[in-house]
Amino acid sequence: MRPRFVKSLAALIFCASALVLGVAAAPASAAIPCWKALINDWYDGRIDQTYPASCYTEAIQHLPQDVDTYSSAKDDIQRALLATLHHGEPPTYDPNAASDSSSGSSGGGSHGFLYRTIQWLGPSNAGSIPLPLLILAGVAFLLLAAAGGSFISRRLNERRLPPPQP
Repeated sequence: MRPRFVKSLAALIFCASALVLGVAAAPASAAIPCWKALINDWYDGRIDQTYPASCYTEAIQHLPQDVDTYSSAKDDIQRALLATLHHGEPPTYDPNAASDSSSGSSGGGSHGFLYRTIQWLGPSNAGSIPLPLLILAGVAFLLLAAAGGSFISRRLNERRLPPPQP
């Protein structure tokens, strides 16, 4: 009966971890608001595309408190708005394009292996959860599940042992 219990527990742990990682890595919807796309575009430190003027003001209004306080996002977005209005360029932002928002990088081989690896592991936009954090959470979940499994196994083994003879 014990191997059956261990197999069931292992299957349960595997299914639960797959479910957690699957929910965490679920893709975002394709149509995101332009203010969110603008914030994601700014996430690497510069704004690569031009947006309608309303997107800039909405992005400033929707900035998270910590980003507004501890970064230059508000100033950078205002500067991009003024540059767009000054130059009179038409918006290059396409709301129907994929929500990858990696428009600034061409993905060429101009960067080294380490830089490309860090870019691949890191978040692709301001709203995504970093992959190393997801892996760490998965390992922590598996360790907790293994500890719980050993605790249950120990309890079941204690029940099977006959009481000590006086």
